[in-house]
Amino acid sequence: MNLITLIRDSYQHFIAEISAKRLKRRLQNQIVNDISTFIKKNCARMSLVTGFQKKLAQSISFSLSHASGLIDQIPGPIDLDPKQWDDQPLINAVFVSEKDVMALLKSCKDLNRFFINNDSPSAIALLTSKMTEKNVFTTGKTGEMVRRDVPQKAISFDDCRIHAPAQNISESQFKIKHLALLALCRQTVQDTSDLQTWKKELEAQQHLLEFKINTAEPGEDLDETAQILSDIKLKTKTINNQLHVTDEHLERITRVYDHPQNFLTLHALSLRLDRMGILLTADSRERANEFSIAEFKLGQSPRMAACWVNIKREFIL
Repeated sequence: MNLITLIRDSYQHFIAEISAKRLKRRLQNQIVNDISTFIKKNCARMSLVTGFQKKLAQSISFSLSHASGLIDQIPGPIDLDPKQWDDQPLINAVFVSEKDVMALLKSCKDLNRFFINNDSPSAIALLTSKMTEKNVFTTGKTGEMVRRDVPQKAISFDDCRIHAPAQNISESQFKIKHLALLALCRQTVQDTSDLQTWKKELEAQQHLLEFKINTAEPGEDLDETAQILSDIKLKTKTINNQLHVTDEHLERITRVYDHPQNFLTLHALSLRLDRMGILLTADSRERANEFSIAEFKLGQSPRMAACWVNIKREFIL
């Protein structure tokens, strides 16, 4: 390699790194702005904290790095082709039939909107599904003996959805990071709403107990009632303190984004399932759907499965 070529390659590498950093910064700012807007609309008290957006940006930056590492572990993309339902292991395991695949594609508004607004022949998106594991008893063979009470695990998939269609996987990955961090924010804000609901329920119980005490007959034993009333007043006071301290609202959000590993988890799985969804061992000779998929959990949401998919325009329009 001559000197001119070496200098040119080094320069191109340098420009690529600068462009990547600028893109990352721009995308991060977009996520921070969107989350800030959501908070201002849904939890205005939090936005009154001095330096609110700066504190939020610092926490989101850490959480974004965590999400990026997890997203890189999601397998795929595979072609989400209804015609391959009988041959593609993952599609066969997740969907009931070819019609089931087509129904999902046709019903996805984001996918339809993507192809209307883009002339791309295909889209990259994230396929997710609720994944349920349960213990079942099936027929099995031990030596020459056939048993009907063999304990095994069955895995089923339902509520399939398509997220973040884009022209390439990098663009779709950014959209998923955006959706994931915003979802964590929504759940945290919902926790504040739950506190308000709990406060109202406690206040209603407090009024009933106070009425019971005030209308009690002389000599009636009210020690237990008085203790319950005292506990309710203490809980109500604690909730009031949490709801009226603006720093507490922001602290609740940044606590999530500072420790994303406690709220967003993902790991890759290799599964071997028979046509009934029974989990097979590696040494089983039964016909199996063998595939890789990612299992993830976001906040308080149920256990989910995910895989990148490639979807052709011809199935949508």
